[in-house]
Amino acid sequence: MTAMKKLPKFLDATIGPLCAGVFVVLLLDVLWGVFTRYLLGDQARWTEELARFLMVWLAFLGAALAYLRRQHLGVEILVDRMHPSARRVALLVEHGIVFLFAVAVLVIGGGELFRERFVSGQTMPALGILKAWQYLCLPVSGALISLVAVSHFAAVRAGAPDTEEVRP
Repeated sequence: MTAMKKLPKFLDATIGPLCAGVFVVLLLDVLWGVFTRYLLGDQARWTEELARFLMVWLAFLGAALAYLRRQHLGVEILVDRMHPSARRVALLVEHGIVFLFAVAVLVIGGGELFRERFVSGQTMPALGILKAWQYLCLPVSGALISLVAVSHFAAVRAGAPDTEEVRP
């Protein structure tokens, strides 16, 4: 099995549990925030900030996972009606555009945003950590989405059915 065929399964086995773990921590954090606010009368100050931090990471990691599993939002009515050869070209263009967007906006732009926040030393008041760590999700998810786009592109070029999904 080639590396391009192993990559989606490896990414799914990595990103899926990571998203699940972040979700569990987010759930526990929100429950603790509700408990301390309504039952103890004084909300733990860090819970809201941690929830926001985790939600951002979950959204961007989840975007990579959804694209990997081809469960992302998309309008396929036009592509579904195309001749198979035209459909193949459309899918190659789609994955190429996703790759370019992920690299330009998320990896490069997000990386620059992370660097600026890191250099500024701005911290999250309640957590006391650098705000840059919240922005790190941009280049990380961009790199993951780029890898997935390359994998999908290679699969379409190799003639794999475009509806083939990665399942855990």
